[in-house]
Amino acid sequence: MRPFTPSSIALAAVALTLAASHGAYGADAGAVPSRNVTLVAVPVVGAEAVRITGSAPTSPAVEAILYARFSRDLPTVLLSRRSVPTDPSGHFDSTLPIAPAFFRNAIVTVVVRNLSSGATATASITVTAPNVPAPPDALPPSVQ
Repeated sequence: MRPFTPSSIALAAVALTLAASHGAYGADAGAVPSRNVTLVAVPVVGAEAVRITGSAPTSPAVEAILYARFSRDLPTVLLSRRSVPTDPSGHFDSTLPIAPAFFRNAIVTVVVRNLSSGATATASITVTAPNVPAPPDALPPSVQ
């Protein structure tokens, strides 16, 4: 189990933003820069959910699709598909739930697509425990 602190989540968000703006997470490399979609996905502390933020060419909404990969031996699973509203400048911010009691270490991939331009961006997270470690989780093995 990897503990996530607010500072590590913020660092991951910055890294994903920088990578997404350079096309590393599925931004349409052949698109005109004004048509690109940016995406940052981070686990929500205290919930079985993923928070997505980013921007897209101006449109009423973008489509967010969640996929899960549990193992190389099992097919990729479609978790949900939903419309996420954007503000007038094209920014979006939404929390997307994943199934409760989800398998730890499963890989959840978020694909955000602008329906009008076809531009996409992709980001992945690894599912961990929904809460940060509490003091009872940190007891030394000799005490347990």
